[in-house]
Amino acid sequence: LLTKKKRQEYLKYLGFYDGKIDGIVGPKTKTAYKSLQKAFFTRKADIDGLYGKNTDMLLRNAYNVKKYTKNFELKEFKCGCGGKYCTGYPVVISTQLLKNLQDVRDKYGATTVTSGVRCATHNSKLVGSSPTSRHKSGKAVDIINSTSKTLAGRKKIMAYWKTLKGYHYTYCNNNGNYPNMGTAVHIDVK
Repeated sequence: LLTKKKRQEYLKYLGFYDGKIDGIVGPKTKTAYKSLQKAFFTRKADIDGLYGKNTDMLLRNAYNVKKYTKNFELKEFKCGCGGKYCTGYPVVISTQLLKNLQDVRDKYGATTVTSGVRCATHNSKLVGSSPTSRHKSGKAVDIINSTSKTLAGRKKIMAYWKTLKGYHYTYCNNNGNYPNMGTAVHIDVK
């Protein structure tokens, strides 16, 4: 878990906390925890104002998305289970993935994350998803944009992804081999 001071720094950076960075978990810090949870968690049971593993991952993710991207929102990366199996943010998103995604958006314009992080249960219920999917470790997303509408465009995005730092793998629906991908491109990092 983040130190109490680091939590306060992150919460302040995100606009949830306006107190001193003193490492003392007082009323302002507790209110900030709950405000963060209300902003992003789906299930009421997860909005308790307490700082544990789930809130730690949420805070790290919210901070990293704001710090390492210019125009992405944390909710774009939320697990597709809709709170049925997890808080929505079961892992910490790779900062390298975020940086590379921003590069893709800068190069190709408006880019939408169609599948972000995944909890194990949600991943297991998706047709064609691998049990070792990097979505489960915060190192993969599927995206669409105006370029991905054609196979040639998807190949262009994949070729660009391969030039970025930390590249691990990329694929798309290429002549029916991944029909569930539609016009999306899968991109992941090491």
